[in-house]
Order: sequence, then structure tokens, then C-alpha cells
Amino acid sequence: MSDAPDSAAPSSPLIPVQLGLDDKFRFRCHKGIACFNKCCENIDILLTPYDILRLKQRFGLTSREFIDAYTVDCQMDGHGMPGLKLKTKDSSTACVNLTPEGCSVYSDRPAACRYYALGLVSMRRKDAPVDEDSYLVVKEDHCLGHFEPQVQTIRDYRQEQGVDEYDALLLAVVTDGLHL
Repeated sequence: MSDAPDSAAPSSPLIPVQLGLDDKFRFRCHKGIACFNKCCENIDILLTPYDILRLKQRFGLTSREFIDAYTVDCQMDGHGMPGLKLKTKDSSTACVNLTPEGCSVYSDRPAACRYYALGLVSMRRKDAPVDEDSYLVVKEDHCLGHFEPQVQTIRDYRQEQGVDEYDALLLAVVTDGLHL
């Protein structure tokens, strides 16, 4: 045991640089990369109500059937706010939708999966009428996608991942009660 003070800061995969829609970052995930599927082998995916709607329809299930078969209850905060997380495979931390070929529900994947390797932070400044979004890059040790040559803006990445369309439909569900 060392007498030296513990000065090492905890390691985090979040790069603490606030990015906007037109800022650029380097990232590309594809089937040919050595780490393909690694991020899906250790998940902790909180589902949005819209994620549940899309996935239950994908599987042709009622909401209750989907929740019972594909989710686990969780607390989203220290106050006991209830939430649902995507189940993992039995005796594993791997996503229940992971196959050797990749995600079996890719076109209907949850929002958290669509955003990877970015994090989204929404904050409302004092006296501001609306939230301001900013982004963070998530660099996990297993991920080689950050070494790929593709450089893109946050805006372009969001469009490529279908996040803009997904967010618009989520907003419609929340504000208009749209039933999918």
C-alpha cells in the first residue's frame, strides 16, 4: 500500500468539450472494423417512450407484451423516478438484439444507440425561453471508430443516423399524441 495521495482523476469516456451542430469530429462505425459490436456487448440503455413504441411495433407486440419481454424496471434518478431499460441476453451484458451481423433492429434502434458516439446535453440558461443543446464525444477504450478517417459535423452525423427524423417523430408523439 502506498503512502502517496491518490491524485489520479477517475477515467471517463466523455471528452469534456462542448460541441455544436456545425462542429466536427472523427468517427465511423462499420462492419469491417475490429471492434464491431463491442459497444453492444455491454449495454445500459434507458428507453424513451418513443423507443418503446417503435420496438413494440417492430415485434408486433402490445406495449405490455413488449415491456414484459424486452425491458427491466429501473430508477432514473435518486428520487425514484421510474424508467425502463432494454433487457440484455441471459447471463450477459450484451444487448438482446445483438447478432453476429450487428443490430437486428437497426432501423428501429433506440435513441441512445442512434447517438453513439455522441452524448447530448440540453440545458436552459436562466431567463432563456428554450433549452440549448450541446454535444460531447464519447470515446470508450474498446472503440476504434475514432481512428477512422471520416470527419463530419455533428449535424451531418445526426442526419446520417436518422436522429433528426427520430427526434421529430418523438416530438410529435409527445406534443400531438401521435400513435404509431
